[in-house]
Amino acid sequence: MKISVIDGWRKFMPPVTEYWRSQGHEVVTSINWGPQYVEGASVIYFYAIGNNLRVASRKDVKKPGVRIVAEAVDIDIYAGMGGVNWEYVDALIFMAHHKKELGIKKMGNKMPKDLPIYIVPGGVDLDTWTYRRDPSRGYNVAWIGRLWAAKGIFSALQVFNQLIKADPSSPWKLFLRADGRLNPGWWRDHVEAYLAANDELVARIEWVPFQDDLNEWLEDMDFCIQSSGKEAFGYCVAQIASKGIKPIVQMTAGALDTWPSSWIFQTHDEAVDMFLSSYEPETYRVYIGDVYPLSRRCEMLDEICGLT
Repeated sequence: MKISVIDGWRKFMPPVTEYWRSQGHEVVTSINWGPQYVEGASVIYFYAIGNNLRVASRKDVKKPGVRIVAEAVDIDIYAGMGGVNWEYVDALIFMAHHKKELGIKKMGNKMPKDLPIYIVPGGVDLDTWTYRRDPSRGYNVAWIGRLWAAKGIFSALQVFNQLIKADPSSPWKLFLRADGRLNPGWWRDHVEAYLAANDELVARIEWVPFQDDLNEWLEDMDFCIQSSGKEAFGYCVAQIASKGIKPIVQMTAGALDTWPSSWIFQTHDEAVDMFLSSYEPETYRVYIGDVYPLSRRCEMLDEICGLT
């Protein structure tokens, strides 16, 4: 079958498109929708909800036998669902129940009652996110994310500051793999102004540029603090846990439905205790392999897209 994937995010769909190609399907990908992607396609997959789907649902004359599947992820639920002609869509996917509830609440009666809605969590390929060559416990902490308010970098800095006060003799270091593409420059200025008042904290922090091979860079990390205030799934958590790195995850909507409670903190004191408590690298990796394998996500999408 021919599958047209309209992927405006270019982050989490490539493993799925590679899987579809491995199954013998012809897969065409594009950042932007255009009528040329309808020709000969059996499935048109929109990731995520946004202008591509709005335009296509208004301009495209739906052809018999073409299945339209749309996946709503996170930010797009707040900003992208309005203006879509939902009669155009054959199936709608959310990554988590709390995002489904939010989407339905926002759309109300604008969404057809008979529109099939599915929950398909993220999935991770353990062959891509390899177990660390040396999974022993160390003191390197990663923070990975884009520099903007939703990712909660100041919460992570406050936790780390409290950690080094609680355990000053250990060589703790925080590596900020911070991507400033959304707000280049000025968010980093805010962070550095905050750090300027604390020389001890500055001495233990290193800014890290964007990494083409994040899997390899993570070989030297022991912990990862995820301080985001909102996530649909949290691929970063799944990826670092796959490597046997201990996740320290801030409580947010849906977190307890996604991760073990032992990975989640609600206060800075709890987060510090998690850094200083037991360290079980194999357990973190096994959990992801059992609960969120890429193969399960692909199988669910196959069924929804009519590829089985």
